[in-house]
Amino acid sequence: MPYERTTVKTTKTITNPNGSKTVTTHVKAIYKKLVEIIEKKRPGNPAQDFYTFANYEWLNDPNVVIPAEYPSWGSFIALFDASLKNQVGLLQELVAADLEGVDGAICGLGSGKWNGLTDSDVAPVHEALATLEAHLATEASNDDDALARYLALSQELGIASPIAFDIVPDFADPKNNLLSVGAAGLSLPSRDFYFEDNFKEKREFFIAHLNNVAQLVGADRLVEDFAEAVLRFETRLAFINMKSDQARKYTEFYTTTTLDGIINGINDLSFLDEKLDNYGLDSAAAEVSEEEKVRIGAFLNCLYDKLNLRSTLAANYAANYPEGTKKPERIIVFDGDYFQRIFAVLFNEDNREDLKAYLQYKAIRATSSFSTKALDAEFFDLYNRKLRGQKEAQSAEKRTVALVNEWVGFLFGKIYVARYFSEADKETVSQLIREVTAVMDESIANNDWMTAATKEQGRAKLQKFKQKIGFPDKWKEYDALLIEAGDSLWNIKKKVAAHKFNQDFLRKVNSPVDKTEWFMTPQTVNAYYSPLDNEICFPAAIIQPPFYYKAADQVTFQIEDADREALNNDELLLAAVNFGAISAVIAHEITHGFDDQGRAFDGEGAVRDWWTEEDANLFKAKCDLMEKQDWSFFESSTKKFHFLNPKLTMGENLADLGGISLSVQALEKRLAQAGVTPEGRLAALRIFFSSWANGWKEKASDAFIVNQLASDPHAPGHVRGNLVKNIDQFYEAYEVKEGDAMYIAKENRVQMW
Repeated sequence: MPYERTTVKTTKTITNPNGSKTVTTHVKAIYKKLVEIIEKKRPGNPAQDFYTFANYEWLNDPNVVIPAEYPSWGSFIALFDASLKNQVGLLQELVAADLEGVDGAICGLGSGKWNGLTDSDVAPVHEALATLEAHLATEASNDDDALARYLALSQELGIASPIAFDIVPDFADPKNNLLSVGAAGLSLPSRDFYFEDNFKEKREFFIAHLNNVAQLVGADRLVEDFAEAVLRFETRLAFINMKSDQARKYTEFYTTTTLDGIINGINDLSFLDEKLDNYGLDSAAAEVSEEEKVRIGAFLNCLYDKLNLRSTLAANYAANYPEGTKKPERIIVFDGDYFQRIFAVLFNEDNREDLKAYLQYKAIRATSSFSTKALDAEFFDLYNRKLRGQKEAQSAEKRTVALVNEWVGFLFGKIYVARYFSEADKETVSQLIREVTAVMDESIANNDWMTAATKEQGRAKLQKFKQKIGFPDKWKEYDALLIEAGDSLWNIKKKVAAHKFNQDFLRKVNSPVDKTEWFMTPQTVNAYYSPLDNEICFPAAIIQPPFYYKAADQVTFQIEDADREALNNDELLLAAVNFGAISAVIAHEITHGFDDQGRAFDGEGAVRDWWTEEDANLFKAKCDLMEKQDWSFFESSTKKFHFLNPKLTMGENLADLGGISLSVQALEKRLAQAGVTPEGRLAALRIFFSSWANGWKEKASDAFIVNQLASDPHAPGHVRGNLVKNIDQFYEAYEVKEGDAMYIAKENRVQMW
């Protein structure tokens, strides 16, 4: 066998050579296992901790350390960094070519702009604070109008605030874009950071940071007791925000209405009932009075007018739809409870100075990367070093590429794919998608837990899946973005914000959805499923090792010699590796269309319940099984325990399981077609599972893991790697038996597809 299995079949007594003690083989085996754990040696049995077994050499290699410029390191981040280095090289070539126009002005930002920051370059932050001060002046208007004017400007400039407008497809008719509004504006990663004892140190970091910011900007320019005022306001804001796992249920707390509907029907806006439990003893729903509605109406109308929303909605409606086909003004409101409470926070006279301090901080943060070196370093210290565990900022070259990607990502992406992606890669991935989709179709048709009616609807949805691979067929245009030679980063940033506001916000609202649009650039190392578009997308940058290999000799993770010999076929070995990597990613994204969020959408992307009550209950029972599994906890260096929240990670866990299950079934088909021997099949399965675990290997800082557990819907790598314990083939491949740490009784394994 390619691994050592430790079993205990006897209670034979072993006498210590000194004659002082005797132990049974059972006790000795336990003692040996404890020593291995303590000394962090490779466990002899993958059935105890498969992730650690599969990645043992890498995890225990003293030369594999987290680079100072990252808070974690592993397969994803290593690929991200390699792609980033390629992009730095491309950008430097563009700089050397001295191009003209938009291409030259943006890509020609160069590789050292941050080196030009000085400790005296205070103009951006002073400008932002002066703009805020001017808008809050009340000589010509009341306080509410002044605040509405500034929040409108914040929306245009991309400055965070408590009320955020956006564009989202109509949940009932996703061919059309609607205006949406929801909660926003917290500085710390999630609601928990403001209230939980485990995050007291993080709040102290935040206060220290705010005091440092006041010192750097000048306390005389800010509200008195600036730090305490900002934290007080954000805590009030956090109190009426959802918890991270609650926010995932967005199809349960939205209302499609109009501006007048928000104002006059504010008490009827949908919200998540369980959110009321967040308020403790004061858990009754908020009730807005008629008098308060009048004030809220005046505020929202002022905000609407300042954003030109009323005229824009009407103009776009007239241009895009025949008269009478749609309502000219519609808006989706997320979390009615928040809007029943937020105006009491904003309008409370006792909060005015705290609100101003909060707005000052948000304005400062928006300029921090474009102002002084000291201010830039201070924001890095909190948000990257203290909250995420990143020791050093990235190089000026990499930060410049990040800005180029943020500002004109598809322009740069067109250059990237010309160098690093091929049509052959696109066709290979397309074939893998066809194989995995076929397996998913069979799984829906043949599974034993869904009724015929739901199966029919599910298969119909699957057939309507759209796929995007590598790069867009239609590239985003930036002709309206006018950059001039000599523009500072700050001026370019303002121009980009104005361009995005006009092109990605005002132009899209009340307009048909552009189904060719991508939500990730080709150079992004990631993938996505969009439920409102019912599409999967795989950018070019993820279609390379360790997720996609063109040849067996590219594989860097450990494959046992015995498995190579048993399979004795490099083509099938490569298939096993890729099915455990890129195919599992593909299947992961497909499964998102049927996870606890995606299942609420039909094949057109509309929110529609296409499940029978019986099947919905069975699906929930499987989710309950997932929630009850033995989830990990993390003990930080400060001896605090942080637990994974399975409700927060439910969708990603289900997608991971679907990814493994569908992909291993696709591999099994490939192996059967090749007539592989039983020994070769088991070898291929072990290679498959090792490839899966290799994709999630990581080393991470304490701060990164704590942040992830509190706010990220993705579980840590070791959790994702060990989800194989739900897959039957894993038990075959490694002879997993009852009593092993990885063992789950078959009836308790989460198996959907």
